[in-house]
Amino acid sequence: MKKILLLIICSFGAMWASGQGKVTFSPATFTSEDEVTITLDVTGTPLAGTNDVYIWAFSNDGVGGGKDATTNGQWGSSSEDAKMTKTATNIFTFKFTATTLFGQSPAELINFGFLGKAKDGSKQTPDYKPFKFDPLVFTASQFRLFPAKLDYTDMATVYFHQNLATDINLQRMANIKVSLSFYDAAGNVVGSKQGIAIVKESTILFSSSFIPGRVITLPAGTKLSKFTYQFTGTVKDANGLDIPANGPVTEVIYTVFN
Repeated sequence: MKKILLLIICSFGAMWASGQGKVTFSPATFTSEDEVTITLDVTGTPLAGTNDVYIWAFSNDGVGGGKDATTNGQWGSSSEDAKMTKTATNIFTFKFTATTLFGQSPAELINFGFLGKAKDGSKQTPDYKPFKFDPLVFTASQFRLFPAKLDYTDMATVYFHQNLATDINLQRMANIKVSLSFYDAAGNVVGSKQGIAIVKESTILFSSSFIPGRVITLPAGTKLSKFTYQFTGTVKDANGLDIPANGPVTEVIYTVFN
């Protein structure tokens, strides 16, 4: 009975693919920071036989916080930036990086969907959705930022992996805190906060999460270009007394999302 049900499901899937177009991706799986090529076969859709197909894309279908693609234009007049490349009869491709296409940071992007349409919106394919972004994979190092790309309105998390520290004082450091400084487009310090309490994730991992506007008072109209962070603490001297110890100052450049 299970085999019969599976066969029926597969048959409907094949009918859907042939009757409503077919979508493939290269690479087959991807994060929101990867460059991806969509290949759309419009065979069996109202766009079959056409020479011009425009993509209409949207993020976070069904989960909230979504945006239309920056290339969409108006429904009745698609932007030329949304024009797909015809590679064969009924076959069209479109290359994109999600963070750029949707003007959102990796932390904001969960999935996306799209459809193909005529420039004037008179014909279209069904919606193809949702396609989920793979989570970003980090490379272990003594200091780490998540997400890897963000703008100044996003929540950032900085990590200190003490077991990966190369400096003896950082390996021994206790009473760990973090200090933050934020800079405007001209490189001027807009605000700083020292000695922020951290979260002890484990005996070897420490973190701090923050949104700049909640750490400092951001002057009206000011856009931040970067921030720096530094983990600080204490180590014992030869007499067993606590003395200050500091990690390096790490600079993070904010990505500008339109």
